[in-house]
Amino acid sequence: MFSQTPIAISVIVPVFNEEDNLPELHQRLTKTLTDLDKPYEIFFIDDGSSDNSLKKLQEIQKQDLQVTVIKLARNFGQHPAIVAGLHRVRGEAIVLIDADLQNPPEEIIPLYEKFLQGIDVVYGIRATREDLGWRMFGSNFVIWLTEKMLGVKVPSDMISGFRIIHHKVAQTLNNIKEQQYDTSIMMLWLGFSHAGVVVRHDNRLSGESKYNLWKLLYLTLDMLIGFSDFPLRAASITGSLLALASIILGVYMAVLRILGGVTVEGYTSLFVGLTFLAGIQLLFLGVIGEYIARIYRELKGRPYYVIGEIYSSQEGLTQDFYATTKTERHRVF
Repeated sequence: MFSQTPIAISVIVPVFNEEDNLPELHQRLTKTLTDLDKPYEIFFIDDGSSDNSLKKLQEIQKQDLQVTVIKLARNFGQHPAIVAGLHRVRGEAIVLIDADLQNPPEEIIPLYEKFLQGIDVVYGIRATREDLGWRMFGSNFVIWLTEKMLGVKVPSDMISGFRIIHHKVAQTLNNIKEQQYDTSIMMLWLGFSHAGVVVRHDNRLSGESKYNLWKLLYLTLDMLIGFSDFPLRAASITGSLLALASIILGVYMAVLRILGGVTVEGYTSLFVGLTFLAGIQLLFLGVIGEYIARIYRELKGRPYYVIGEIYSSQEGLTQDFYATTKTERHRVF
């Protein structure tokens, strides 16, 4: 879906309630891209913001013809917002960056220099992370878990949101028919060449992170279900081990009863054992339910995102808000 236009760099910025960061973000993005002296475009994807983010973006778009603003019909999430941008960008190099200014726009320059060496995916390695301790621990745990579940080596900080990808990577992602997936992990799973560049990591300029503990846990679980069947195998293995243990315990108690007439007493131990087994059963029923729910969502074929409005100087975008390619029709009304 990439037209033959002289766009060298496309920037995709998912936005959710970032009104105070947007003017400075746009100013710094524009200066950085101008310094690179390459034709560029900037896509701001408003992911159902409830503050004045959309109004700020409309004002920016009116003043800057290189800017396109896509308003999603509601809050679909960061990854659907990114995919909405990937379906429409035209540049050879596609920059993915958050709107919180923790990843300074000026760091696009070293990433782009590395990209020009022929690397498909160039990601920023945060030199000093300005995050809370639990966020850093959680990130390291997810990386470790990803390596164990997927059987692949995750380079340092590769699952961060700051990166430059080649347009062929975007085309491959656009042709994937899954309704729900983690774009960062998918890029790793696809096997494109990748490299990291150490970049600065700042404190958030304004506002607060949109990812709380429960949302991060949900995303981690969703990632594991989307890329691995290990949880199902773990359920089978655990069930087999518990069954074997119960047989051994039953034989042991039978032998004690026959040989020594020993009576096994204690309602507390019995209650604890039954509660433990019931908990294990419910846990793995939940895991199986998550897989079934994912299959259910895929079969329904609902769109990954729905576009409300597009504000752009590009005629093709304003004339066709929705299914611009066959591969996109399974995602967009």
